[in-house]
Amino acid sequence: MSAAYLLFLLFSLGSMVLCDWRWKLNFFRAPRRSAVILLALLAMLLCWDALGIATGTFYRGDSPYMLGIELAPEMPVEEPIFLCFLVYLTMNIAGWVQR
Repeated sequence: MSAAYLLFLLFSLGSMVLCDWRWKLNFFRAPRRSAVILLALLAMLLCWDALGIATGTFYRGDSPYMLGIELAPEMPVEEPIFLCFLVYLTMNIAGWVQR
């Protein structure tokens, strides 16, 4: 049960890929631009998280659904995957609205 959150995130991320593929919203329309945007926003959000952790604003909660592996103090391994999903979701919504 400890990998439930990670599996849910990966399933959701896979769903974003399927939506992108079906309607050619981002990566299947402009892969280079989409990769630059995704990586830039992911880096920005990870820096935001690091700043929040450093100031004590963000902390890792205790949950039986998480793996318990930390990439850095107070940053679980699921955090970058969640942020990637969040950015991809936003990109897909923006791509859909533009169409």
